[in-house]
Amino acid sequence: MFIQTYTYGNVPIEIWEYPFYIFLLVIIWLGASYIQRKNITTKPEYRYFLWGLWAKIIGGFFFACIYIFYYGQGDTTSFYECSMSFCKLLFHNTSDFFTVLVGDGSQEMKSFFTAETGEPMMYMFGEGATRFTMKLLIPFMLLSGQSYFITTLYISVFTYAALWRLYLLFTSYFPLYRWHLAVAILFMPSVIFWGSGILKDSFTLASVCIFIIFTNNIIQSKGSFIGNIIGLIIFGFIILSIKAYVILILLPSTLVWFFYNKIRKIRNVLIRVLVVPFIYVFILVGSYYGLSAFGDSLGKFSLNKALLTATITQGDLKQEYYAGNSFDIGSFEPTPAGAISKFPQATAAGLFRPFILESKNVVMLISGLENLFILALTLYVLVRIKRKTIGRLIDNSPIILYSLIFSILFAFMIGLSTSNFGALVRFKIPLIPLYMTCLMVMHCTLRQTQLRYKSVRKK
Repeated sequence: MFIQTYTYGNVPIEIWEYPFYIFLLVIIWLGASYIQRKNITTKPEYRYFLWGLWAKIIGGFFFACIYIFYYGQGDTTSFYECSMSFCKLLFHNTSDFFTVLVGDGSQEMKSFFTAETGEPMMYMFGEGATRFTMKLLIPFMLLSGQSYFITTLYISVFTYAALWRLYLLFTSYFPLYRWHLAVAILFMPSVIFWGSGILKDSFTLASVCIFIIFTNNIIQSKGSFIGNIIGLIIFGFIILSIKAYVILILLPSTLVWFFYNKIRKIRNVLIRVLVVPFIYVFILVGSYYGLSAFGDSLGKFSLNKALLTATITQGDLKQEYYAGNSFDIGSFEPTPAGAISKFPQATAAGLFRPFILESKNVVMLISGLENLFILALTLYVLVRIKRKTIGRLIDNSPIILYSLIFSILFAFMIGLSTSNFGALVRFKIPLIPLYMTCLMVMHCTLRQTQLRYKSVRKK
């Protein structure tokens, strides 16, 4: 029987957690150091492996501390408490556990929980995405002995593994830009902080990264085709189950990447001109019918409800009780034309807000500084880089086109439908690594072009 030392809200911290947490840090450090030493001689990008891992672990630790010791509660503690009920049910009645695990969010399923196991909150248990996230947390909770901080540590390492794979993917395309890509993918503060805790956003971030990796494997004919398809289905299902609206962006962006990769191999200009319009019409039509088929899973973000959801959200977040923590892009009609009319404001909000002057606390201030850096780099690239350079870069590396389309559309969607800064900074983390990668690659390409120009002039 372990001795409980403190309880913060409904989150207990027991004596055994302290030495076990330190023990795990040592094990992780030893394992990561071995991986780095094994690879660094042939793969120079591994010089950032340990730095990125420690940044993610520290980010997760501070995330947990802020929500436990400062706020005292939040979505993260609610997920923890609800998942703990699942874990206790497993040991209390295994048969009931598996019944609930595959069941829905009905009151009947909730009745399997008892006073001994504790009951998950109905507002979370009854909602499909939050209930699915609780179930994803179960293996992490079991491995951690139901410790909040150790579960957070596991999630930090898990999400870092996905980000590291994404980093390796982009360094395979741009091996000369290792440091800049490390900044873009491994060291952005929002990704480090919001993508390391017990939240839906951590699982979404990791799943999007792995989805991109499997997509690239299929496009580049790497590995087992069947295995890659299975991987896409699994992580596509996870994304669909947690944040279904991300599929609204992933599907058309992936189709553009796939077909553009095929189109650019056609050398006959006339054939390309004739084929391209049909391809993109197919993408639009295919995406529409494909997403329509997911209508029930997408819920309020389905094609026929998304715009209405966005207008309702905008209207609600203008109420007085959100004052100081929300922004307004202006009213719009729930029609495609109405939404498109807000494209500049919504996209700018998704990419660059909150601004520094809109930051009300330390966490928002860090996000504001990060957004200032992103905005400054965006303006620098837009002013200095030439259209031909961008066209040549995209033609040589269609993954940049994919990253741009995904980032811009994702920013537009969350800027249109989310006006709360607290939600915005979390929702946007899947786009940050991809958007920053585009900026860094363009910046490095511009710098190389300038160096070559100066070299030619000297000669």
